[in-house]
Amino acid sequence: MMASLILFARFQMWRKLLGVNINWLATGKGEMFDAAGGVRMTVQLDAELLERLHDRVAAIYHDVGQKPPQRRIAREAANLYNELAQVVQDMSDREMVEAALPMVALEFKRRLERAAEEPGTGKRSAS
Repeated sequence: MMASLILFARFQMWRKLLGVNINWLATGKGEMFDAAGGVRMTVQLDAELLERLHDRVAAIYHDVGQKPPQRRIAREAANLYNELAQVVQDMSDREMVEAALPMVALEFKRRLERAAEEPGTGKRSAS
């Protein structure tokens, strides 16, 4: 009886995480995935890290003398989060995130500085 409950719990987990049809798992008949379909990937964002990235982006904009709208800061914070996720295999590994964060932030700052130096990419100068 206990083994059946454990197996059922595993089936439920696979259904929830992957969208696998429990009947297909038990019998091999029917569709492999529930009608809702396929593999469902859920991404949990670290809200605290995203807030810190927002603050870091705002500080970098200030350092380079720019005042972008808040929505731009939020978008760049999300971009930095995505860049971190590409560099750090496990975003729950705080030590690795902390090690990679200065590099990603410096790359962002340099992009802003290069864009300001290139003609036609910054604000127009008053004539």
